Amino acid sequence: TDKPAEESRSGQIQKFTLSNGLRLLVREDPRLPLVSINAVFRGGLLAESKRDNGLTKLFSRALLKGTKSRTAEQIAGEIESTGGGIASDSANNSFSISVDVMQPDLSKGLELLADVLINPLFPDREVNLEKQSLLAGIKAEDEQPTSVGRNLVRERLFGSHPYALRNSGTAEAVSALTPDQLRGFHKEFTTAKNGVISVFGDVRAAEVKKLVEKYFAAMPSGELAFQTPAQPDPVSSVPPATAHLDKQQGIVMIGFQSVAANDPDRPALELINEASNDLGSRFFNRIREKMGLAYFVGAAQFYGLAPGAFIFYLGTDPKKVEPVTRELRDEISLLAKDGLTPEELERARKKLLGAEAIRNQSNEALAATCGIDELMGTGYDAYTRRKEELTKVSLEDIRRVAAKYFPASSSVEATIVPPDKPNEKK
Repeated sequence: TDKPAEESRSGQIQKFTLSNGLRLLVREDPRLPLVSINAVFRGGLLAESKRDNGLTKLFSRALLKGTKSRTAEQIAGEIESTGGGIASDSANNSFSISVDVMQPDLSKGLELLADVLINPLFPDREVNLEKQSLLAGIKAEDEQPTSVGRNLVRERLFGSHPYALRNSGTAEAVSALTPDQLRGFHKEFTTAKNGVISVFGDVRAAEVKKLVEKYFAAMPSGELAFQTPAQPDPVSSVPPATAHLDKQQGIVMIGFQSVAANDPDRPALELINEASNDLGSRFFNRIREKMGLAYFVGAAQFYGLAPGAFIFYLGTDPKKVEPVTRELRDEISLLAKDGLTPEELERARKKLLGAEAIRNQSNEALAATCGIDELMGTGYDAYTRRKEELTKVSLEDIRRVAAKYFPASSSVEATIVPPDKPNEKK
């Protein structure tokens, strides 16, 4: 049954559920004759194990490489002839395909998207080429100190949980992947109840709904994946890890498990993250500006269907790794004890709300945001509640959340330094 969520008003988002269970979000915005289409499905690392790590990444790339009626060249040629574009991606909890077209090509864009999602062939030759490209990317990642550090932290934070895996996979696992595995993944996860399609731009909701019903009717209903996702084991007493890379830079990362996407503590953590990345942040001021110990310093985080991670990081001269690690630990301990100052909280709040307001002016960005929010269970309209959520976070909330998620006993440390030169004498 169809379930329109709102009246049809320009700029507002309407939600429909089609007969096969596929959720459709439509935003009528006639400002420009452009349409952004985004299709997102649950999958990603949550669907992988060490043995097939990299499966979603390879799958998302190979989706665009031929269907029952189109070759890879024809797919690329058809979208380029409209002046549009098509791209795919994979992440911790999902995979997606986005299509951008001019308003007169809406039907063509939706038909092409449906063909790619419903009828992919995964031809041996194309899959092989994508594998080689992915393997080259993995090799390049293995030479990047920040990537090596992030992978090391995630391994130790999440242990046997899928979030410990690498987004691009490992060379060993990717080398062994087969077109049949991609077909199996497609059958399991590219289903109507497991996905959300957003169509934002110069469109009419009734027309979009009709076209999507027509082109996606053949998509099997399936089931929503990961309704009770595996939870990571709590972290305790993990010794620091060190990896060696022959680069003239040291990387230090200190990570903590955090929250799932729908956790009420998420807004406070987002504000702490924003405050930690500010060029006026306590980390930047003390460690980089006052002490001259770091080239860069900041924080990164991710949320998912299961609790994600919050990671503090910095880049430094390899000779300064020991003192700068002590300083980073001290600053995190002070944050866990005292939270943020009123000035830090207000600046973080303004910056985060400002950045999101700018991002949401783009139909392409908003279509992706609303699709993933709906898929993650926070609701397609989560962005409309952001101002209220972020405004009501108090200094006391920040203190409580910092103390809860950043205790030293739950931290995981990773350091990337150049290898010792055996002939160097101290």
